[in-house]
Amino acid sequence: MNYQYKRVNRQRTCLICGKPDWCSYTPDGKTSFCARIINNADRVSRTGWGVYYHEQSLFGNSPIPCPSNPPTKKVELAPIEIRNFAYRKLIEFSPASNFPPIVDGHKGLRNRRILNFEDFGGLPPAFCERQKLAKLIRSSVNLQFPEFVRKFQSSLSRIPGFWLDTNGKYQLWTESNYSSPLMVIPYRNGQGMIQACQLRAMSENQNEIRYFWLSTPRKSGGISCGSPLHFVRPMTNFSAFSKPILVTEGALKSETLQIFYPDFNVVALGGIASSHFDFIKAARFFPLFTAFDNDYSENPQVLRQLARFINARLKDANTHQYKPNLKLLSWSYRFKGIDDALLNNHSISELSICQWLSRLNQSNRNEFIEFME
Repeated sequence: MNYQYKRVNRQRTCLICGKPDWCSYTPDGKTSFCARIINNADRVSRTGWGVYYHEQSLFGNSPIPCPSNPPTKKVELAPIEIRNFAYRKLIEFSPASNFPPIVDGHKGLRNRRILNFEDFGGLPPAFCERQKLAKLIRSSVNLQFPEFVRKFQSSLSRIPGFWLDTNGKYQLWTESNYSSPLMVIPYRNGQGMIQACQLRAMSENQNEIRYFWLSTPRKSGGISCGSPLHFVRPMTNFSAFSKPILVTEGALKSETLQIFYPDFNVVALGGIASSHFDFIKAARFFPLFTAFDNDYSENPQVLRQLARFINARLKDANTHQYKPNLKLLSWSYRFKGIDDALLNNHSISELSICQWLSRLNQSNRNEFIEFME
């Protein structure tokens, strides 16, 4: 069979990594080929693509061939201790408080009721300023981790967001100059260490992509950060294990959500399609509430990913012999994200799966049930 492929773009980003380039999908949208992420893939091609079947029953034992020219060389990330140190230095040297649009802009931290400004950073819009930051961070890591530097001949090797220019100097982010700063949003693991960062564009241009990972895998010496989980609170003290888990999309949204739901442990996925296995394992045995965006009502691919997520929870509960204890938070379709609904004082409902299904239109209900089966 002669398969045709479509390249992702800004209007139709990859359902796995959320990026608008590199990746591909079949014209019917039922298979994604991710050039960046292989975690939880249905299979990995011999050339390194992560292949994700959104409708398993369609393919039987005949896997679809992959597009050509994927990344071929696997490079491991720097140890978490080094990434955490480098990103903390980035926030220390260039804090969010230095950039009024990040703190007080229309979509800034204050308007999201996030007041711990010191936990967020900002990338200057000028490339020359980011050059200075890269130099400062490199010097700090050199002093703190001399053995790592000796082993890899560079302190910033394998840290997403940094790359080597033609003069052999490490740079931060891209060579571009921007009209406004970029918010630096840390993604912390269960121990509170920063494992990766996401960026948010603070310009008012509605046509621009808002969120992207602080990683430059196509640059010399660059590497992808993948799509990690973000834990708003460390899961390292006893009291954390007595609270239910509330999962949403995006670390920034999860920070606002934690303010409104202090009796929950809020965790964020990079996107609805990413890191299901890692999250389901982390949330095992905990009561679970979901707060994914409302675009599942208009996008069947998103609805299928939501079904895939719920199915994974139910199967894990059956395998490990615990009650699924799963509820879905629901709010007005006027608001895509739960953070906007909360900030506009709209009510949030807690629904069982059956109650939530009853609120879907017939077409979406049938689509969801069919995929679950």
